Amino acid sequence: MANPTFSESIRLIARGLRDDAPTHVRLNGAAARIDHLGRRLHGLGCVRDREIAGCFVAAIAELDASHALAEDARAQSVLRAAGQMDAAFAHAAEGFLPPTP
Repeated sequence: MANPTFSESIRLIARGLRDDAPTHVRLNGAAARIDHLGRRLHGLGCVRDREIAGCFVAAIAELDASHALAEDARAQSVLRAAGQMDAAFAHAAEGFLPPTP
């Protein structure tokens, strides 16, 4: 099982991306929270940390690109970012490496 705080943070970001209006301020806030999780990821020892990191990078790229899009296209881009966060959550659920002695 993944770290509950870390995993729940991933899930909350995905939910917020789906439920909140895709304003520039909200998108920037979500990208900042994803970046923060990426910085925390390094020391957690997740089994699939590279996959999680890849999902975070893809989500941030979607959010960054969405700023230049019209509202309807922006909403689709934001949903793709939420999907990346769902994938990151699934990877996090794979668990942790055993601690090194």
